Amino acid sequence: MPISTDIGGTFTDFVVLEGGRMRTCKVPSTPDQPERAIETGLARCAPATVFSHGTTLATNAVLERKGAKTGLLTTKGFAALLQIGRQQRADLYLLDAGRSPQLVAPDACFEIAERVSSCGELLMAPAEAEIVAVAEQMRARGLDSVAICFLFSFLNPGNEWMVRDALVEKGFSVSCSSEVLPEFREYERMSTTVMDAYLKRIVARYLTRMERLLGQNGVEQFYIMQSNGGVVKAAMMKHKPVNMLLSGPAGGVAAASYLSALIGLKNVITVDMGGTSADVSSLVNGSVSWTSEGSINSLPIKMPMVDIVTVGAGGGSIAWLDEGGALRVGPGSAGAVPGPVCYDLGGTDVTVTDCDLLCGYLDPSYFLGGEMILDAGKARRRVEHFADEIGLAFEETILGVWKIVNANMIKALRVVSVERGLDTRDFALCAFGGAGPVHAVALARELGLPKVIVPFASGVFSAYGILVSDLQQDYSRTHLLRLKEGDTEADAVVQETLGEFAVAAEHELAEQGIAFTEATLIPSVDMRYLGQSYELNVDFTTVADARTRYHQEHEKRYGYAMPAEAVELVTIRLRALVPRSKPVPPPVPVGKAGKPKAYRAVLFEEGWQRTPIFRRAALPAHVELEGPAIIAAKDSTTVVPPGMRFAVDGYGNIVISV
Repeated sequence: MPISTDIGGTFTDFVVLEGGRMRTCKVPSTPDQPERAIETGLARCAPATVFSHGTTLATNAVLERKGAKTGLLTTKGFAALLQIGRQQRADLYLLDAGRSPQLVAPDACFEIAERVSSCGELLMAPAEAEIVAVAEQMRARGLDSVAICFLFSFLNPGNEWMVRDALVEKGFSVSCSSEVLPEFREYERMSTTVMDAYLKRIVARYLTRMERLLGQNGVEQFYIMQSNGGVVKAAMMKHKPVNMLLSGPAGGVAAASYLSALIGLKNVITVDMGGTSADVSSLVNGSVSWTSEGSINSLPIKMPMVDIVTVGAGGGSIAWLDEGGALRVGPGSAGAVPGPVCYDLGGTDVTVTDCDLLCGYLDPSYFLGGEMILDAGKARRRVEHFADEIGLAFEETILGVWKIVNANMIKALRVVSVERGLDTRDFALCAFGGAGPVHAVALARELGLPKVIVPFASGVFSAYGILVSDLQQDYSRTHLLRLKEGDTEADAVVQETLGEFAVAAEHELAEQGIAFTEATLIPSVDMRYLGQSYELNVDFTTVADARTRYHQEHEKRYGYAMPAEAVELVTIRLRALVPRSKPVPPPVPVGKAGKPKAYRAVLFEEGWQRTPIFRRAALPAHVELEGPAIIAAKDSTTVVPPGMRFAVDGYGNIVISV
């Protein structure tokens, strides 16, 4: 029996499939020891043999600077590269703009005399005595993890591997750039390798504890969600933990991709609003948007990942006044502990959840299906005091917080839609997470999206996505090749490299007990016009076909193409996919809608209105009703404003016409 779980900043979500039935539950997260929440959830679930897991552990370790004491070893003359970085400014007009400090301090950056040419030719091997001397300096500095990033090592990794073996013998945890990211762009490769080294020990310790816990509960297969939207066996993640940085958010996009195929939607914008943050992404023509470039707290990472934009806009986001006296919401969050004021766990800051409750969107006696009772009186007293402090009426304050957190999410939604040339009128908004369906219609209305889909099990949808994700492994290597008509040499280089990737994939799949014949191999290449500083990824069959696809993709993405210009092949990629079983959600019975469970006053933008309250589990398939309405489930609540119509499809998805 499969179980899937997603650890968020506030709650840990579980999805269990048993005999064609799907059960879900939420338990409060335990940030100090995440596995304690897993243990609590497992005690409430039936025994499982397959366990799939997504977590923000790696992301939080980087954000909170709780990784290993890490050093950097690079080619002589390049020790300052990490500190120099790029010349981009995140805040162009901020006079005192600064940068986030690197994970490696300047005095923990070391050099060694070695050299590989830009063609991959070995010019100088590192001296054994110098390796010993550098190791002693690192040990004296108190470092226990090392990132090795030598110049042009992606073309010839021999020097990196030689130093790696020597440092491993001396007890260091080591990450090599030629293994983590064998691609060009030295700064991004160095930053990504440093992040991998920074996470290696903490991730390995966590996964070892999880393996012990799951073994005690009869679990035979343990999968971890990766940033690329696929899963991998946990033992493999210990070797390359940087792939776990977007583990949690990627699950929601994977679930939306599966659902869109199931119900026949091609263009979807997703918003996953949990307790701490909101993650948004897009699916175009049924395909997940992915990228190979991103950042965590302004630190660049370069690897295949689902293209997700994250903002600090969740149920636990805190309302506050800035220096100019303007009301702001987030990115600070009350988290799971102490949480919003209404949780009655010691929280004192006004949060989005408190205001959603006081607007009438949430039922204080049915939060988490009644497992957690919200204290509306305490929340009201605190919000009234806050309203007096900022000089606003009570209703203006609670609705103002709701509008501001929506505005924060709308900015992120524009990044993945309008700013990328997408016409939002052709898209549906898929809203999930514990708080996503509360705010979804307002977001869709602002952006002009005609439809909102609130999926089945919306409050634990990311956990469901992790459950249905395929096993996936990605391989890449930079080869700068200027393409010519009838060029057979470039085809030979690509095919040879893809062959090496296939051998690596066969070996790594065998380590996970999977036959290579089960895998589907998807080759692609990054290409650019000669002289450009950015690339586009296109599918690969032959170099000639890839060049044609590149012109077409450039036209589609930027509005023009230059077929007469020289094209350069930059990076060769291979994706190995092994499908896992994808349990279809159980059908919802057909029938007539019963009477509302209750009525209560709800504050919409139009004012207070007497609103019917429905239990989501009691709504039959194909029922159609008109708002206003509140649809309460044990894992999330859906808000349908006045004038909107909603229906329930055969899988239990709520479809709202905006």
